[in-house]
Amino acid sequence: MEQKDLISISEAAEIIGVSIDTLRRWDKSGKLSSTKSPGGHRLYSKSQIEIYLKDIFGLAKEWVLKEVEMPLEFYCSNSSTFQARLTRMQDDLAKTQGLTEIFPLVVAIVGEIGNNSFDHNLGSWPDISGIFFGYDAHKKRIVLADRGRGIFSTLKRVKPSLETDEEALRTAFTEILSGRAPESRGNGLKFVKRVVAKNPIQLLFQSGNAELEVIKDGDNLSIRKSPYNFRGCLALITF
Repeated sequence: MEQKDLISISEAAEIIGVSIDTLRRWDKSGKLSSTKSPGGHRLYSKSQIEIYLKDIFGLAKEWVLKEVEMPLEFYCSNSSTFQARLTRMQDDLAKTQGLTEIFPLVVAIVGEIGNNSFDHNLGSWPDISGIFFGYDAHKKRIVLADRGRGIFSTLKRVKPSLETDEEALRTAFTEILSGRAPESRGNGLKFVKRVVAKNPIQLLFQSGNAELEVIKDGDNLSIRKSPYNFRGCLALITF
């Protein structure tokens, strides 16, 4: 971290709009960490504060639309890196008050969505390989995204009758196409739907020009046209 990127705790508090005491509490809880100067004073990274102030879903959306570069702290270049960060998220959620019962389920569905991205695009990433994976335990939101083949292109190979991204999303979350590899890849999204529908979790999933929502006690999927179009996948999980 470059010295010129560091600012004092009072400057950081003014930028974010909170008190110095609040920043100290956030530092102790891990919500927004600082580094220490040689004299023991808290210092904050200006670039880290900019990322904190900007919603991670907005960052992921801009990345899949190819408008910005991905911040390195959210980049998982391979499944091993993703699994390591998934474990770190699990530890953070386990320490967050009020999530004792639900955090294992949240970790499970995040693992399914992230693994799908790597499984579907293994050896055939059409653009940038790897995925965006960001989370905020305190705001209770998680974002995953990839610039891979997308749901329609993946499922069209095993269900040629598909004609739209909306049909592809419905199929991905409701139909078991085959138990044989590689067709079995992606069947984990049915598991994701079941978990979300039975728990206080919400999922927004977008691919191509379609978006899908799943909520607790939601028997029917809400699928509609998306206001923007991209090839890969984008998921927002809130809980």
